[in-house]
Amino acid sequence: MWRVGKLLQKVGLGIGKLLALPIALVYGVVITVRNWLYDRKWLPIHRLPCQVVSIGNLTLGGSGKTPFALYLLDWLRGKGVAVAYLSRGYGRQTRGYVEVSLDKAQPAVLFGDEACLIKARLPEIPVAVCENRYEGGQKLLQTYPHLQILVLDDAFQHRKLHRDIDILLVDAAKPPWKDWLFPLGRLREPLRSYRRAHFIVLNKKENPKSPPKRLAKASLTFEYVPEGLIPAFSGLQPLPLSALTGQSVLAFCGIATPKSFFALLKSQGAYLPETHTFPDHAYFSETKAAWLAQRYKRLMRKFKLSHLLMVTTEKDIMRLYKTPALAALEGLPLYALRISMRPVDPEKAAGFLSKLFAPLLHYDHARSL
Repeated sequence: MWRVGKLLQKVGLGIGKLLALPIALVYGVVITVRNWLYDRKWLPIHRLPCQVVSIGNLTLGGSGKTPFALYLLDWLRGKGVAVAYLSRGYGRQTRGYVEVSLDKAQPAVLFGDEACLIKARLPEIPVAVCENRYEGGQKLLQTYPHLQILVLDDAFQHRKLHRDIDILLVDAAKPPWKDWLFPLGRLREPLRSYRRAHFIVLNKKENPKSPPKRLAKASLTFEYVPEGLIPAFSGLQPLPLSALTGQSVLAFCGIATPKSFFALLKSQGAYLPETHTFPDHAYFSETKAAWLAQRYKRLMRKFKLSHLLMVTTEKDIMRLYKTPALAALEGLPLYALRISMRPVDPEKAAGFLSKLFAPLLHYDHARSL
């Protein structure tokens, strides 16, 4: 038995991975058959009377879909396009179609943190959530009949709705060609599925030293650009990035890749004496928020600090927004680090997107629903 264990270690398979292997193989077969049925139109694919753009990925966890959605929505809006955003509202505690409104109490509970963040950053764009994207798109069009382009978030696997452009995001630090199918790894479907994409966005959020292998598709390289610190309370003023230089920060977050967030803070010169991570999309209870407040006060006393910032992500702030948990942090200098996604080569990206979206930008939306 010991020799078997040593052999498994040599080939990179532990007992846990060995047990997950048959499940991954069965999962891969199921997904392959499902895609084959859609490719041959044996499973129905519905169409909406507007142009549909999907943003998605091949892996579980964060690859930058929400920051890229913000970039694309803003780019389309700048072209004068009537655009809306639709997601399933991952992590919400409601069902069915709902249009996002930040006037509601605990909006992230109702709509999910990602949809709330889109609405907060782009309040003039219609934002809705619905598990059934076809039904959600129909209802959006009933309310906004002049809608030209519908942007779907996390929809690469949602094949029952036709899309005119499929955009696939790839995390340069954790590329899919180095991964395995779930549950052995993080792949949602076999790597060859990337061929369905019209183009690939390579996200260099952690700025890897060596450029990764490229998939055989047109691609654009993007990176995260921190913009400043956004206050969680009205009594605080926004702070520039320079405020992080040499500043002690208690950082916390509940996202898929917390290390990249902490690394980004350090890259701006912040000193992180303490960091805390929570599960991805986790909601904050009053108890959890009070515990964070205690950790803040303990750090102030322990290191005899005159000034200490508490910094988290915009998604975490949205999960705290208009909740009792936020009240437990009242009086503390709580900020969200605002991050945007920008092309490494803006001129190339502008030309590529203008050419790709040309048929959609000139789409005649005078139609009957």
